[in-house]
Amino acid sequence: MTIYSVLRPYLHVALITGTGFLLSQCGNSSAEKNAMAETPVDEEIRYEAIRVTASRPTSELSLPGELESYYETDLYPRVSSYVKALHVDIGDQVRKGQVLAELEAPELTANLTEAYSKVKAAEAVYGASKGTFLRVLRTSRTLGAISPVDLETSRTKAISDSLAVVAANAHYNSVQQLVSYLKITAPFTGVITDRRLSPGAFVGPGGQNGVPMLKIKQLDRLRLRIAVPEAYLGDIRRGNPVQFSVRSFRNQTFTGRINRVSNSVRPETRSEMIEIDFPNKGGMLKPGMFASVRLPVSSSGEGSLYVPKSAIISTLDRTFVQKIEDGKAVRVTVQKGDDTAGQTQVFGDLKPGDILLKTASDDISDQAAVKTQLVSQ
Repeated sequence: MTIYSVLRPYLHVALITGTGFLLSQCGNSSAEKNAMAETPVDEEIRYEAIRVTASRPTSELSLPGELESYYETDLYPRVSSYVKALHVDIGDQVRKGQVLAELEAPELTANLTEAYSKVKAAEAVYGASKGTFLRVLRTSRTLGAISPVDLETSRTKAISDSLAVVAANAHYNSVQQLVSYLKITAPFTGVITDRRLSPGAFVGPGGQNGVPMLKIKQLDRLRLRIAVPEAYLGDIRRGNPVQFSVRSFRNQTFTGRINRVSNSVRPETRSEMIEIDFPNKGGMLKPGMFASVRLPVSSSGEGSLYVPKSAIISTLDRTFVQKIEDGKAVRVTVQKGDDTAGQTQVFGDLKPGDILLKTASDDISDQAAVKTQLVSQ
């Protein structure tokens, strides 16, 4: 018996098995191709969108605010002159009426001297004409000594010269007022926060008139400005206490009272500006600091609107979300409120049920057509 005759049954089985495997693989490949051909491929980008929902209102509203000086101003020279001396610099405490800088203008000094000499000359002329009139008046009491025309002429001359004295004094006072502008004084008690010019600089009309010499801000009294959403305006009353905190002093809470209400709602944010005066004893707080304000409000039956933080974009000029309307991403200006658990309270032209992009993008222009799919918040 040969080896082939012994192995022939096994070779036959192996051949049948291999052929079946190849046929099955060919069948599977064809099925996969048919399945891929039948499955549609959606190449359009779909953005995740969420539905705006209302949550329970809070009894305390958290709003951002900014501290400002109660008084602040830029000091400009009022006459063409040169900076003679600066007596203060950045950070100096100054009192109201304190001389901050001295200017020099030789032509103004000369004009003042000239105006003064004109006053004295006018007074001398008036003195002579007045004396003449009095003598003529006494002489006229003698019948026929002075004609009525000469009496009237002398009286008119005395009146004219007296008016010349008034005019000369007015001119002198105006020049004297200009000379007083050569001393820059503090309009209120505060701190110098900026100095732009140095001694020798030419200032005033025709010079560096667009640059303020000094900037002064009041620090012992600040004002806190916050924008209150329209939904809570019914809770705003003058005199209501308000608490706020700043990042520089995380463990401290400051208290003030509402002093001014603008009584005007801004249409772009649907909010009203209010101001809170704060006596800043010791100068602990600084103008320009951002504050987190806790404003007590009463609960109502209406809920507040919360959206994910990723749905809000803040730029230099506005804060907005992208609402889906008729398949287009429309930018809607909002104001941010309280933050909690990754959700941000918003106020604006929104209502429960509106659809927003879950992750807003500044690359998507206003009114741009987009495809969306709803997801949970």
